[in-house]
Amino acid sequence: MFGLDNKKQVEITISNNTMLRAVLFLLGTILFLRIFDSLRHPLTLIFVSFFLAIALNPAVAFISNKLKSKSRIRATAISYGVVTLVLLGFIVLIVPPLVGQTTDYINELPLTITELSEGDSSIGSIIRKYELQEQVDNFANDWSRNLGSVQGPVINTANRIFLNVVSIITVFVLTFMMLVEGPKWTRTLWKYVPKNRRKHDQIIAAKMYKVITSYVNGQVLVALIGSIFALVTLVITSTLFNVSVNVLALTSIVFLFGLVPTVGAIISAVLVTLLVLFVSPAMAVVMLIYFIVYQQIENATVQPYIQAKVNELTPMLVFIAAVVGFSIGGILGGFLAIPILGCAKVLLDDQIEQRNQTNTNSEEKSKA
Repeated sequence: MFGLDNKKQVEITISNNTMLRAVLFLLGTILFLRIFDSLRHPLTLIFVSFFLAIALNPAVAFISNKLKSKSRIRATAISYGVVTLVLLGFIVLIVPPLVGQTTDYINELPLTITELSEGDSSIGSIIRKYELQEQVDNFANDWSRNLGSVQGPVINTANRIFLNVVSIITVFVLTFMMLVEGPKWTRTLWKYVPKNRRKHDQIIAAKMYKVITSYVNGQVLVALIGSIFALVTLVITSTLFNVSVNVLALTSIVFLFGLVPTVGAIISAVLVTLLVLFVSPAMAVVMLIYFIVYQQIENATVQPYIQAKVNELTPMLVFIAAVVGFSIGGILGGFLAIPILGCAKVLLDDQIEQRNQTNTNSEEKSKA
């Protein structure tokens, strides 16, 4: 019925060798994934060091050419000295004030809540109108009791800070070694590239190198512009509201997170607004409005114009790359996403150009 009787049965035979190869391939894949997962952190540090070495190489090469000895070791040491001083200044400028302000805010929060609820402010009126005084008192009392039970989180935080410090030191050492030995390794690696491809591959590598260095310079410029405008706004608003805030520390936050395209500006705006909120709610509202307006201008003009020009990417691709990178790898992912996309575009353009050239040659041969 339905022609089933006319169908032939097909017998599939799998040899023992094929089964063994499949099992070995599966086991090898699992082993590779486990090894890769265990090496993910050191590989990330190596990749970050490689990226930083490429980004800092123009400065090292410039300093090396200015030195009589032309020593890359001395040039790298000078560059590292400048970077280290900037980082130490940033840490000294930001960490103590933030820790002090946060600690004071946490300790004084119960008293602040009590004063607001018992005062003549609008918040106090709402609390009395809806009979929320008991809930407010319970929250203040619970907050005070919980301040003494933070040893566990503090220890965990200290361990994470220690691990991060070790990772930062590792990246610094690796980057230093890559900057010093980079030219030697580059010359050695190019010897293993076939001569018929060497010139073409060197051109592609030079384009990718330009993408990374141009991106770093462009993003530093974007962060610098944003921090300057934020500094002026913070000085003006703190003077108008007669509020004492650490303007330099807040400006440093804007600059640091401004290094991350698109997403970093949002993070810095939230952090600065929250920190100002602890001191003056009115000033916090003004700063929030400022950040919203400025980010609209930056996202529509400054950021896309600079990065799209240096990486030859459209503003939409720049925004998408930043968001995806931040979602996958946090701040580091957001910082690296655009240069990675720019390098991928260089490779894609090269493939398209080679394919078009091959098609053109084929057409010419067929016509001949």
